[in-house]
Amino acid sequence: MLLGWHSGALSMQFIHLGVHSEFSVIDSIVRIGDLVKAAARDQMPALALTDLSNLYAAVKFYKACTSKGIKPILGSEIRVADDGQRATLLAMDQTGWRHLTEIVSLGFTDGLRLGIPCIERDWIFGKSDGLICILGQHSDVGQALSSATPEKALPILQEWQQRFGDRVYLSICRTQRDGEDDYIEQVLTIAAQTGVGVVAHNDVRFMHSEDFEAHEARVCISSGHVLGDEKRPKHYSAEQDGRAVF
Repeated sequence: MLLGWHSGALSMQFIHLGVHSEFSVIDSIVRIGDLVKAAARDQMPALALTDLSNLYAAVKFYKACTSKGIKPILGSEIRVADDGQRATLLAMDQTGWRHLTEIVSLGFTDGLRLGIPCIERDWIFGKSDGLICILGQHSDVGQALSSATPEKALPILQEWQQRFGDRVYLSICRTQRDGEDDYIEQVLTIAAQTGVGVVAHNDVRFMHSEDFEAHEARVCISSGHVLGDEKRPKHYSAEQDGRAVF
């Protein structure tokens, strides 16, 4: 599965599953119109939007996709437990959409931590029907796989599998960021061991690689750092554009 999800009638088509738009204010400069136009140009049959802990762009995204004959997939990358862990949830149907909206809302009503909406795993587990879950390098499973004791990831992944069954996937990226190659090796090992599906995507944060500097300026504004500070945190790479390659 390259840079997206290949399934059923869409078996030979590429679908982005990890896109943040400008509505993920702290880490993306992707505009909905530009995103959907690019997807139509590349003949993508479907497209997912997974803004960070919000669904603000859902209606605009849905209308833009349907106007171009693209199937919209509504989702969100959720902060789990604290701001250091993430899980991507995609709605499969009306039940999943209702559960997704409820989970996102809980982050703001019951999960605010220093002003940041966070979700407890049990809240997700209790509303898992109709949802697909994608766990990447920054999930609890991914963090365990990237640690000095990757074997600790197995019982954590099994908890997700118990709740989501075959609707939980591990995601991999090749964006020239630290630790990716070791993480991918561990993912393939645990996937063979457990039978969990693996999807690949690009964690898209801008449309073209030349937009990377503008994206970094956005990140610095939100984090309070200076763009020219060599010691500032650097969590992104120029490879996180909208290309459908892996």
